Amino acid sequence: MNLEKIKTKILGTIIALGIAVPAFASVAVSPTRIEINANKIKTNYITTAIEVKGDSKEPMRFKAYPGFFTIDEKGEVVMKDKASDPHDLSNKIRFVPSEFTVAQGKSQKLRINIAGINQLPDGENRTMLYIEDVNPKEMNIPTGQKGIGAQLIVKTRIGVPIYIDKGKVNKIADIEYLNIVKEKDGLYTDMKVVSQGNSKVRYTGRAQIIQDKKLIDEYELKGKVVGDNNYHIAKQKIVTDKIESPGEYTLRVVLFYLDENGKKKNIKKEANLHITGNV
Repeated sequence: MNLEKIKTKILGTIIALGIAVPAFASVAVSPTRIEINANKIKTNYITTAIEVKGDSKEPMRFKAYPGFFTIDEKGEVVMKDKASDPHDLSNKIRFVPSEFTVAQGKSQKLRINIAGINQLPDGENRTMLYIEDVNPKEMNIPTGQKGIGAQLIVKTRIGVPIYIDKGKVNKIADIEYLNIVKEKDGLYTDMKVVSQGNSKVRYTGRAQIIQDKKLIDEYELKGKVVGDNNYHIAKQKIVTDKIESPGEYTLRVVLFYLDENGKKKNIKKEANLHITGNV
């Protein structure tokens, strides 16, 4: 009996939401995101560019296309196929070229133009500009079963988010709650960060462990993006390496973000941290 090969298609996508993405599958883009304050632009249009660098061993052909997105409570991108959001820039963005070949070891400028800035609504306007290779790669994968093979088809796609703040813009963040939960492998912070403005908030932060007003330990928290008028649920393991004895401690979380004027803001929240002998 002849058995056909099983074909699996995988579309690899990297979206740069504040995390530097130097390369993926021999493709690199710069910058990895574009953020523009239209209130500082004197013209009714915005021009910018993205540099795309391909494989160092062979030429690659790419196509570019936009898509609207939101950011969910996990801080992850959610694409919207047929968006009717007035803040969607997908129908307003123009780019040249829309399809191009990058010679091996070389790079290509993708020039971007967004017109009609004065017609954009107040707050954050956005789109995702995808750079996708036209020719997917095929890889044969052993399955361990006689007569059955698997072929992996890998297509590389990099998403570059473009944000334009216009008019009356507010970037306001707060910590709605901070809880401490126990898991099998230790204690975790369970925190809800809310964005109360009409433009996203990108935060970083640190956690402090305190006892009797003495700082016992301090460590970095993972930074995230919270969408406009949205929230993010953050869970991270509590570092207890420097806690020498059981007892009652205070866990203080301090988050930092930039407001609409670029001014650094911080928000704090505390929770009781009970340490037992088996933590």
